[in-house]
Amino acid sequence: MAFDSIPREKQPNNSGVNSSVIQKMAEEMALCGIDVHSLMVLKDGKVICEGYSAPFTAQTPHMMYSVSKSFLSTAYGFALFEGKIQRDTKVLDVFPRFRKKLKDKRLEKLTIHHLLTMTAGKRSPLNSMKSADKIADFLNSAWIFNPGDGWRYVNENYYVASCMLCEVLGMSITEYLTPRLYKPLGIEIPFWEHIDGVEAGGWGLMLKTEDLAKFILCYSQNGVYNGRQIIPAEWVREATSEITENKNAEKYADSMAGYGCGFWQCAGMKNTYRCEGMFCQYAICFKDYKACLVMTSTHSNLQQTLDIIWEYLQKAFADCNCENQSIEIKLPDKTSVKIKPRQTIENTINGKVYKLRKSRFLDFIGFPVSVFPMPVTFFASERGGNMNNLSFEFSQTGCKFTWVEDNKFKNTLFLNMSGGANYQNIKIGELDLQVRAYAYWQNENTFVMKIRPMCAVVERGFVFEFKGKKIKMIPSANPSTDEKAQTVGDKLKCILHGKFFHWWIDFLIPKVGRILNPIHYGRQRTEQLTVDRYANN
Repeated sequence: MAFDSIPREKQPNNSGVNSSVIQKMAEEMALCGIDVHSLMVLKDGKVICEGYSAPFTAQTPHMMYSVSKSFLSTAYGFALFEGKIQRDTKVLDVFPRFRKKLKDKRLEKLTIHHLLTMTAGKRSPLNSMKSADKIADFLNSAWIFNPGDGWRYVNENYYVASCMLCEVLGMSITEYLTPRLYKPLGIEIPFWEHIDGVEAGGWGLMLKTEDLAKFILCYSQNGVYNGRQIIPAEWVREATSEITENKNAEKYADSMAGYGCGFWQCAGMKNTYRCEGMFCQYAICFKDYKACLVMTSTHSNLQQTLDIIWEYLQKAFADCNCENQSIEIKLPDKTSVKIKPRQTIENTINGKVYKLRKSRFLDFIGFPVSVFPMPVTFFASERGGNMNNLSFEFSQTGCKFTWVEDNKFKNTLFLNMSGGANYQNIKIGELDLQVRAYAYWQNENTFVMKIRPMCAVVERGFVFEFKGKKIKMIPSANPSTDEKAQTVGDKLKCILHGKFFHWWIDFLIPKVGRILNPIHYGRQRTEQLTVDRYANN
């Protein structure tokens, strides 16, 4: 199947958007430490300007985080207008097995519309992904308020809504959206992480920048794309309007401007709404200007990023007569790798297998150290972790690094050591991701490895120190785990009220990096691993 691109503006000077101002916005973001992976601005149905920060390209699927909610909301909109579900469809009507077990009258009022508008009233932010019955966990969790009586942003609302839709429709969300949304928009069927066989709903979707642009462009045109009504116009108006006030439920201006159904209202510019994902994944519709902005990024401060967008987009719309505008936005290139000298210790450790002592604490809380960074594994149903049986096989151009995660996922990566980076795929559980990997010797016994999952927001780092038969592994992330933890901490403050909880969150956040990325110690295995009992993914 061929996938048509959105038309590009051939004369940017006459587009109604000053792309030179957009370039200045990108430069301002870089100065503020906002690592933009891709940026695209559309006006009147055409791409006015776009840019990609190498190694990211137009063909790179990117992790969307909570932008996924806008897609689940769209599936609900289709089902609603096709008469397959109602706004007042109750959770217990779809899952009647809980009715006898859970004699809570408030559950009888809980509907799918409550879930998708974040008015369900359940707390439920910290349930284990490995629980045997996650719907039961959700229904058993504490109430913050009665259904419909308030607003709280809870990820699990969307997972339960996803379960409800799959049950009612008799198919997966992806199967349902493919003929209704993906094919009409020319979107290649995307990966969406599953939990117990159901799309996660509120997270886990991976999209290319242009595919997200097609989605928000369709919404900006009242559900019309290429002259055809794709999404019901009534649903577009409902989902993107302020269904619920949330002025007292969040922390920043743009997160308190009102919530629709999977879409946020914006405080920084009038008549503007957005899809938003953690670490600054955005699809924004500027209704007054018939314009959209799409962005993928790595930054923990969402409000800082939005403030810059509002400042520069208003200028770009107001001053659109600049000459010599370009459709290309230049973003920083992050692909340069310095060549470092090789070390003689390679001969000593070549082909040896190292066993690491795992962290019992991380094992207990469900976040053992993985070769993937935390933003990839945070919501994953199979998080991997507990790296073990490490081996290093050196060649003229690099190192073949082999390891086992969770005692069952075996992978091998080639780490380029000749000044470039190799692109390859590794798989842990359901996650089958392209990564970019390279390595170098920091000194005679310190080996540094860098891995960037191309869909993700963070580069993973490992420092291996060798001393005789002993090994020390020091994991890290760039941007750091502390920055990511601050984002999660801000969300928790909106969920957990009271000085006691906030004090503990503020106390723990600066320590998260050391807690989640502890030093691991190990040594060479004395026995030979003669039987390969791991799946060779």
